[in-house]
Amino acid sequence: MVKKKKIREDFDEIFKTGDEKKIKAMLNEHPWLLEEVSSEMNELMENEQQIVAALGIMEDELGESVPINDILYCLKNDFNIRKSEEELKEILDNLITLDIVEKTQKGWILTHEGGKICDDFLTRFIKQSE
Repeated sequence: MVKKKKIREDFDEIFKTGDEKKIKAMLNEHPWLLEEVSSEMNELMENEQQIVAALGIMEDELGESVPINDILYCLKNDFNIRKSEEELKEILDNLITLDIVEKTQKGWILTHEGGKICDDFLTRFIKQSE
């Protein structure tokens, strides 16, 4: 167990450097790392998709840009997710760089790509709820 912890720490350091050759070598040497990283990435993506969905729901309801408080409200009431305003702002800022959301003077809106992600997530969410 101690060995895996050390390997994880080493991998995290290599990953931060962005050295693709070293990352690939380490993943080849320790294939279980890929499963762990994939699992973490899936959780992160699910979290971001929930935020995109909450923004999409509120954008449809309001018919305009959505203030951050309304996104927090939707996350809490529709998805039972509690986030701080700071956490949400950080995620939304990251989604700007991916061209999924845009910041306006009044709040946040989805881009075309963000709308697709929202629709896909809500479709899966509804199917799981049935």
